[in-house]
Amino acid sequence: MEIRLRTDADMPALLAALKATHEVDKYPVLPNHVTREWLLEGDDGMAWVAEDGADVVGHVAVAETEEDPDSLSVHRLFVRPSARGHGVASALLTTVETYARLLGQDLFLEVLSHNVDAIHLYESRGWFRAGGYTAVWAGPDGNHAEINLFAAPHNDPTHVLRLGSGRPTE
Repeated sequence: MEIRLRTDADMPALLAALKATHEVDKYPVLPNHVTREWLLEGDDGMAWVAEDGADVVGHVAVAETEEDPDSLSVHRLFVRPSARGHGVASALLTTVETYARLLGQDLFLEVLSHNVDAIHLYESRGWFRAGGYTAVWAGPDGNHAEINLFAAPHNDPTHVLRLGSGRPTE
């Protein structure tokens, strides 16, 4: 497996992987978000893909947070369901963690509360829960998603950052 910077040529394979991820995990929550525009939204162009041979099997992007220009936020982390269990998500997380440490910036991510496999992965890597909220938007079922905010292991634990928009859950 290789991690490399994302290119425009990766988009067809990434969209296929995103569609498969939505079908299994409901990520993204809304099916009409399985688009190039949604995939690119919110990143500053720093994005990586995981390749297994010639197949693109995963993606992660990172961007400065609007709330704190000295912090970064992980965006659009997903792995094609058929490629899971081989360390792809961990390799992608290592990439963004290394990037943030090199820049001397804290790193945060948001995860839907129903995505327990992702939460388990983050916690097993030392990420810690730093808050949460109920989204203002609703999914196809009319329910508002519960979102957890996690901070990277290298973060200053006293640095609290509120990402997203919604009603805090604590």
